[in-house]
Amino acid sequence: MSDKPDPRINAINRAFWDACNRDEFLLQRCKAPACGRFVYFPRVCCPYCGGGDLEWAQPSGLGRIVSFSRIHRPQHPSFFDEAPYYFIAVELAEGPLMYSRLDRDPESEDGLIGHAVKVVFADHTPKQRLPFFRLV
Repeated sequence: MSDKPDPRINAINRAFWDACNRDEFLLQRCKAPACGRFVYFPRVCCPYCGGGDLEWAQPSGLGRIVSFSRIHRPQHPSFFDEAPYYFIAVELAEGPLMYSRLDRDPESEDGLIGHAVKVVFADHTPKQRLPFFRLV
């Protein structure tokens, strides 16, 4: 749907969104030798050590669901046709927490918390793909 809201792309997060359009998962990683942690969401400095030297790196794309909600009534009308869908909080294997969606409905909600997932990419608008997650 063309009336879906686009992400707010700027100089800080452009590499993330451009990578999504190439079906590539990139996150920032702190280059400080004593830190080296992955960072999500894109920003200008490391939230863990305060270092300002971040690089774009490819994480595993794996994680586990720590919370979820089945959305029956989206807040934006352009998502009404997609409901119901699962909005999830994923703890990535590299540490950061990321909010996204499951790419398809699970057979059951039993055991969904803690279930392993991997990143996949889905069309959002004609110009932008988004990272979703698939159960593994």
